[in-house]
Amino acid sequence: MRKQNRMRNGMRMRMLAFFFALSCFSYAQDIHFSQFDQAMLWQNSAQVGAFNGQFRFAANQRNQWRSVTTPYQTFGFSAEAKEIGTKLWSIGLNAGSDVAGDSRFRTSQVQLHAAHSLYKPNDSLEIRGGGSFGITSRGFDASALVYDSQWNGMSFDPTLSNNETYATTARIYPSVGLAVFIQKQQKKLRWNFGYSVNNLTRPKQSFKDNNAVVLDVRHALQASARIPLNDQFTLEALSLFQSQGKLKELVLGSRAYYKIPSELWENHRFFAGVHGRFRDAAWFELGAEYNEWRIGMSYDLNTSTLRPASTGRGGLEFSIVYIVPPKLKHGTLKKVCVPYY
Repeated sequence: MRKQNRMRNGMRMRMLAFFFALSCFSYAQDIHFSQFDQAMLWQNSAQVGAFNGQFRFAANQRNQWRSVTTPYQTFGFSAEAKEIGTKLWSIGLNAGSDVAGDSRFRTSQVQLHAAHSLYKPNDSLEIRGGGSFGITSRGFDASALVYDSQWNGMSFDPTLSNNETYATTARIYPSVGLAVFIQKQQKKLRWNFGYSVNNLTRPKQSFKDNNAVVLDVRHALQASARIPLNDQFTLEALSLFQSQGKLKELVLGSRAYYKIPSELWENHRFFAGVHGRFRDAAWFELGAEYNEWRIGMSYDLNTSTLRPASTGRGGLEFSIVYIVPPKLKHGTLKKVCVPYY
């Protein structure tokens, strides 16, 4: 009897984990990362080309909820080219994949972005506008799921019907977004602000052909400011607010940079930060910048109602960014300390 109870409880826990995953995706969240300011194209298309260099490449990887269920794994990559052609448009492309839970609920996405400087009276102020067009695929493996109806009173019986029917287990749909991004240098203080609206086409999401289930429009507001305290230390504050259907997300955080006082490490800085997502998680990060490279690592500590199951453990995330420096007029590459904002 105890063994049967353990089996039943085990199956219920697996179902609870699955339905928790499904509840997140039933509101059709987009792919996103804790290190949102290092996943630029996932947040704001107008940030395409908003860097000091010719090209920018970024990669992000996240592993989450290993202590609860089959780990959620998210990967993203982006590439940008700054001010190409005579029109000085910047273009970018990002691609990503998110896999969640026992059913391997997968979201795969590819997006094209374009941005242009709308207003730049001097080197200290710029207002940029941008847009995106993407194709997304979502689906899951229904055969990997188990249901209460497959419990025969003594044990789990996979031959019993699960009493579930799906019109489809995969969907492909387009998405469109618009964005604006402002960056300003005021003496030592440098700040930026961005707003984006995504999923303007509101495509259908239901696997049972319920036309009322659509991908909600996602609004995102982000802002950051950084100021040097002296030759060695710089402080940065970051924030992000997102709204998508019934879901709201507010992130506040801070980061400190330390530059080694040595000519050998002139363009080398370490950083550490602490951030929080209200009613969901808190995380810390560590990383380094060296010339054109930036590498970061963060770990989420779960503070939501899932904490009893997660025991506080959330997700491990990595980011890496590389910027190809700008060219000198005669065509050679110019070595600079790249500003990552």
